[in-house]
Amino acid sequence: MSERKYRATLSKGRSGWCVIFRHPMCQGPDGKQKLRVRRGLGTRDEAEANRLVGQLNEILADQSLWNPAAEANAASKYEEQIVAAFYDHIEAETRDGWLERERILPLPGAEQGYAKAQFVGTTGAGKTTIVRQLIGTDPKTERFPSTSAAKTTICDLEVILADGSFRAVVSFVPRDQVRQNIMECVIAAAAGHLEASTPSEIARRFMEHSEMRFRLSYILGSLRPHKPSDEQELSDEEDEDADLTEDAEVTQEEQREFASRLQRYLDEIERLAFEAKAGATRELDFDEATASQQDRDALQELVEEQLLQSDDFHTLVDEILDDVQARFDFIQVGSLVSKRDGWPSTWAYETDNRKEFLRAVNRFSSNYAPNFGRLLTPLVDGIRVAGPFKPDWTPDQIPSLVLLDGQGIGHTADSASSISTGITRRFQLADAIVLVDNAAQPMQAAPVAVLRTLAASGHESKLAICFTHFDEVKGDNLRGSEAKKDHVTGSFYNAMQAIGKSVGREAENSLKRLIPNRLIFLSNIQAPLTERARFTRDQFGQLMEIFRSSILPLPPVHYRPVYDVANLVLAVQKATQEFHDRWNGILGMGTRAPVMPEHWTRVKALTRHVGLLRRDEYDTLRPIADLIRLIQTQASVFLSEPLKWDPSPPTEDREDEKIQALDNIKKNVFQRLHDLSHRRLIDERLSGWVEAYNHRGTGSTRVRARDVVGLYESAAPVPNEMPGPDANEFLFELRELVAESVIEGGGELRGWTRDT
Repeated sequence: MSERKYRATLSKGRSGWCVIFRHPMCQGPDGKQKLRVRRGLGTRDEAEANRLVGQLNEILADQSLWNPAAEANAASKYEEQIVAAFYDHIEAETRDGWLERERILPLPGAEQGYAKAQFVGTTGAGKTTIVRQLIGTDPKTERFPSTSAAKTTICDLEVILADGSFRAVVSFVPRDQVRQNIMECVIAAAAGHLEASTPSEIARRFMEHSEMRFRLSYILGSLRPHKPSDEQELSDEEDEDADLTEDAEVTQEEQREFASRLQRYLDEIERLAFEAKAGATRELDFDEATASQQDRDALQELVEEQLLQSDDFHTLVDEILDDVQARFDFIQVGSLVSKRDGWPSTWAYETDNRKEFLRAVNRFSSNYAPNFGRLLTPLVDGIRVAGPFKPDWTPDQIPSLVLLDGQGIGHTADSASSISTGITRRFQLADAIVLVDNAAQPMQAAPVAVLRTLAASGHESKLAICFTHFDEVKGDNLRGSEAKKDHVTGSFYNAMQAIGKSVGREAENSLKRLIPNRLIFLSNIQAPLTERARFTRDQFGQLMEIFRSSILPLPPVHYRPVYDVANLVLAVQKATQEFHDRWNGILGMGTRAPVMPEHWTRVKALTRHVGLLRRDEYDTLRPIADLIRLIQTQASVFLSEPLKWDPSPPTEDREDEKIQALDNIKKNVFQRLHDLSHRRLIDERLSGWVEAYNHRGTGSTRVRARDVVGLYESAAPVPNEMPGPDANEFLFELRELVAESVIEGGGELRGWTRDT
């Protein structure tokens, strides 16, 4: 059989000519074909474009150039855009939006007198509304940051309160990830046709990604043109009569144009869906009248595979991606920096005009419906702003604060769920961690999960809890604010007791010490606080004092906990067994854990996001976070019960010192576990995740689940009496991690040396 020859072809792009080719060294998302690459050539001249395509065909014809080491040689012969088009895909680009923002606008720290406050809370609890109050932005005329009852904050937001001009830097989601999201939206809409869904449901699947972080409606507009009389998006805390005065940038004519284009996309999706269904039905000999659920699943998977192999499908995705990228053209101010593929990586802006500044930044953060079609919010990885922001309710000077906000933690099904690593990685950076909860329904599963994570990781001393909606706490037996406070605080006590049973009494006692000074109660914060709002203003003053004290140096610790490393084995054994029980249940492989199996499409999506996008989670499926949580919980119990203290056990009046000594070690373990878990579960087994995703056809669900179980068993095996090489290696790495954390945290560990 002769070797396949690869050829590049020319196509018309949004702003000039593009080149399309199959990359000989990269696998495509269908697992069968090579990666399809489409790149702009940066020219409108067809002759010049053909010359550049000829250069790429020379590279495709010369296998000696098909490796990263040959890039320098190719760069000496060919144009930069051609070299980039080929070599950018050989090694996956690793981008860190945080580092990009830090390079342009660094965060000040305690050494400059600044406290960093991280906000964590369930969707709709009001954490972004608290940020609004702290920076003094008007909810009607400025609308920054955006709020709504839905999942609104979908990227990292960092606000620096500082004198001087207003500055901003925005980092963007990489092009390949955006294209993958568009593909998933198109496939989801096509699947709706297979399920005979309503036109509105099919349109929703196309316009709104299943994770709800990516919404094409924000970028491309709506199928139904917005009218000024339409009900506006409101915060769950805002009055329906609010006068939303933000200027609409999108005209009625533009809205109609956007709607027409979106309908054309939906029509093309319908055509592709039925063509793929017809082909899959013939291949499977599928009879809709007698088909089982397994047959229908196989049909859906085969239709997806045929779409991924269809040139028409990829042409449609390319057209939508071009349409998305065209929205960057609406940016009129600031500096937009792009990568070699032409996709923007950062935007930076500085001005002394507050109104113009917030108007410019809102393009990247807004959810304002009249501006659908020009918003870039779903394409944003993170926003960092700095300026003379300050609360309206304090006469003091601008407080030295950095506020860190991010995506809500969601309403998890149980308190044993794990918190996203995107949130927990910031715990070490923060000086104060503010858990925002709804006082009307306090301490449900999600906030309890946060409390448990903070207690196990040694970060509970940073914690403050803001109970919003305090004005909605009502009852015949609740007369006066003190009675209402006691009612809400009782829920906190119940949560602490539950945490004490799983993490240990030391963690429970540490949380109890937060009462009452670290519990904040807030009412009616959706509107500017008037002089009459004395209670809430006083509560905000208490929160500001927590921030100020969070950067004060801690007193020295005179006590050293002493541990025996041999006792760690049982903790690792219990944690890894719980991890496997949980994921066997999720994957439908049989388990003792009370876990419902996930639908096969979600498991497949997880393998795609890990294997192709190198993300460590998909929606609520978080293997890295699960492993960290379970090991940290057991490690916390181990660390809370040292063999002895040196000198003798701390007396009751030195309890704070004892907690501080233990927390120093727990924090070190928690930070290191993020790197170890990611490396073992993903980095070292990336090809295994790709293989798991690539399974197709009848029975592939079971095979994929077995593959994922195998990945987990080799990455985090359960130690037993006769551990194999994988278990020995894993156990040794964990023992070394804990040992180094103990020593660095000021403790002592017996029975361990680096050669143990």
